[in-house]
Amino acid sequence: MQALQNRTAGRRSVKYEEDLHKHLGLVLFGAYVLGSASSVAGMPGPVWLPTLTGAAIGGVFAAAHRYCSARVWRPPNAPLNILVTGGTKGLGKALAREFLTHKDSVVITGRSHAALAQTMAALQSELQGLGYEHTPQLRGIVCDVTQPQQVAALAEQAREMMGSVDVWICNAGCSGSFKHFLDQEPETIEAVVKTNLLGTLLCSREAAKLMLGQQLGGHIFIMDGAGADGSATPQYAAYGATKASFPQLAASLRAELASTHVGVHVLSPGMMLTELLLEGATAANKQAFNILCEHPETVAAFLVPRVRSAVSCGLNGTYTRYLTPASAIYRLLTSPGRIGRFFDASGAPVYAPEHERILGKGAKATARQQALARARTSSLGVAYSLSLALSFVVLSLDSHASAFTGH
Repeated sequence: MQALQNRTAGRRSVKYEEDLHKHLGLVLFGAYVLGSASSVAGMPGPVWLPTLTGAAIGGVFAAAHRYCSARVWRPPNAPLNILVTGGTKGLGKALAREFLTHKDSVVITGRSHAALAQTMAALQSELQGLGYEHTPQLRGIVCDVTQPQQVAALAEQAREMMGSVDVWICNAGCSGSFKHFLDQEPETIEAVVKTNLLGTLLCSREAAKLMLGQQLGGHIFIMDGAGADGSATPQYAAYGATKASFPQLAASLRAELASTHVGVHVLSPGMMLTELLLEGATAANKQAFNILCEHPETVAAFLVPRVRSAVSCGLNGTYTRYLTPASAIYRLLTSPGRIGRFFDASGAPVYAPEHERILGKGAKATARQQALARARTSSLGVAYSLSLALSFVVLSLDSHASAFTGH
């Protein structure tokens, strides 16, 4: 016990020193940049004014960084118990992998024992290949989320396996076929509505009942998709209609659970290269995918740290979006550098299969993309840089105006 306390204290000391260096760096860098820029630009007046201004800006952003690190970005002090429905492929599998890299315990669901066994074996192999010799517990439970009895049994089995469920991610979904709504078979429409809407309703209900019986409560995360913002989803009308209901469902659940320790959140993964997206896509569509899409493992690297921080900070009602309007605009502005990322001019895929991206030749590129996705300071960094630039412009205009008035 004493050794554990010493290691914990040591880690806290190292973290404190790292943060101290980072915060001092923000102050000193701001002072240096504005002071040097004013000298180079030949601004009249004392150089200490822009230097102090730069230091003050650095101090403000150092305080903001410290606040966010303590109150917004803070990771949990201990591993979490996670349940991910629809975890045998796509984003569900990527989420499971990412949680496991954080040493969390994970239960995934699928509709067949074969699919679960294949996914669990692949995840264990990938984690060992990534250097995780002692992987946390990964378990699988067969469950059809459209069946109330199976969902109730899922909640009970997950509790028995892990002791509690800190996070329940309602990820299981069905897209249906790529057809006009009038041409869709009734059976397909029923499958989409039952899996997406009924499945999410049943899972949210059982998750809330389970978490209400836990001393520390828990957090439910509902996965949105195309149509969640009310926009049209041609050829996927049923899918879009179900996803459009999720923000409203989350709001209703939050209202009903407001006086409890159960949080309800929404996750928005944006556009991912999955079977759903690629079905029926034209060559022109795929050129747009080069700009706006990412692989599931990159999106998972973005979502998971934010899910863990929401739990750690006791937040409720978060809506975590991977592809925001601002990031979409940035991608469009930088589109020349994204040509041919995933598809060539004819629409043929040029990206590696999942296993190669995780452990093969594409592993380093994947790791870089995931590191960028996990980063939490990019918006602060942009604001810091813009503040320094704006301050320089204001100081420059003020000094020249003063000089002109003096003449």
